[in-house]
Amino acid sequence: MANFIEELPEWIKLPLDLQHEFFRLADEEAERLINVIRTIDENLKMLKAEIFPHIQSFPNQTKKSIIGAVDSSRSPRFSERLGVRYGVFATGVVYLKGAESRKEKFKPGIFRRRQALSQDESKHFFSLLATYYEREMALEALNECDLLFIDGSFYSFMYPALDMKKLGLLEDEEKRRLLNEVFKITEELRKSGKVLGVIKRSHSKALGGYFFLKTGNETFVNVIDKHILSLIMPGNSFFEYSSILGEQPTAIYTGISNLVSRGKISANKEELLEIAEKKAYKPFEELGFSKDGLIDMRRAQIRFRSDLPPCELEYPSSLDPRDVLSENELFSETTNLPIALDLVDNLVNISSKFTEEFVSEIEGRVLDNIIKNGGNMESIRVFFTFLNPQKPF
Repeated sequence: MANFIEELPEWIKLPLDLQHEFFRLADEEAERLINVIRTIDENLKMLKAEIFPHIQSFPNQTKKSIIGAVDSSRSPRFSERLGVRYGVFATGVVYLKGAESRKEKFKPGIFRRRQALSQDESKHFFSLLATYYEREMALEALNECDLLFIDGSFYSFMYPALDMKKLGLLEDEEKRRLLNEVFKITEELRKSGKVLGVIKRSHSKALGGYFFLKTGNETFVNVIDKHILSLIMPGNSFFEYSSILGEQPTAIYTGISNLVSRGKISANKEELLEIAEKKAYKPFEELGFSKDGLIDMRRAQIRFRSDLPPCELEYPSSLDPRDVLSENELFSETTNLPIALDLVDNLVNISSKFTEEFVSEIEGRVLDNIIKNGGNMESIRVFFTFLNPQKPF
């Protein structure tokens, strides 16, 4: 009987009145989404007329350069079983020439912090540390390849770094030094003119901000650009944001979308643009870094296959995306992302289960060593049982 109950859908396990209420909520939400989709469809023709002339076809894909990709993965959550807050991370780089694998390199890392420190402090510092090792490996990889992909935006680490400052976490000399080093390496990667960031989970809404400033139409301020361009772009095409935004970073126009969606609509559109600019540059100014690098960055949406969403790339102004798109066998048929980045992402993936296995390995080695050397068994029992037991997930 117990097994039969476990096999029932979760919905059926709820009290009948609660089931009916959830059905009602689902119906209301479906109606809301239907209206959103209709509104997008009704207004898309106007936006398409603005955007479509700027969409270009891929150049001939005849080049076969050495393409590198760097990515890292870290524990989704910490393990605290041994009285220490542990996390693990792995960084890797792969090099391809077309679809042919040339070389791989991997580097593991461990993060440990006292449990007395806050979860926020550990989470932010762990993220910054993993970014440092990823950027360091990318810098080393520059001499081994013609083009290099990194995961995410060049300066995405600046926004959590600003949160760290607000929490008073950058008063620590070690953390400040690490942040300075990440910024310095990022600048070197940008200035090399051969590194591109791949924004897999893009939240760019620059088209909505642009369209609002031009027409006053708010339809697209809550719609990500990937959604819009999936309805407009054909396969084997690309769209450069600079063709409509000029040298303004896309973050500014995304900021305009966010301001409008929160009801902060200024009658003076220049004032709205100024507010969005200040917000985009705020982390750089408050942390004491130059914003020139952010201003120098460009973005493009790339659509290799027409049945998959476009891929968003970020790159310095010195790099021409046409040169990149001239590469043969660059994108994956299944994800629409660069093959090299897909490959390294799969190779370095760290799960929360692995973190527990890693900590168990430490525990086992401690036990083995102390027992072999005649250690105090009661001391071991107390340490592992009472210090800070953590339930397995």
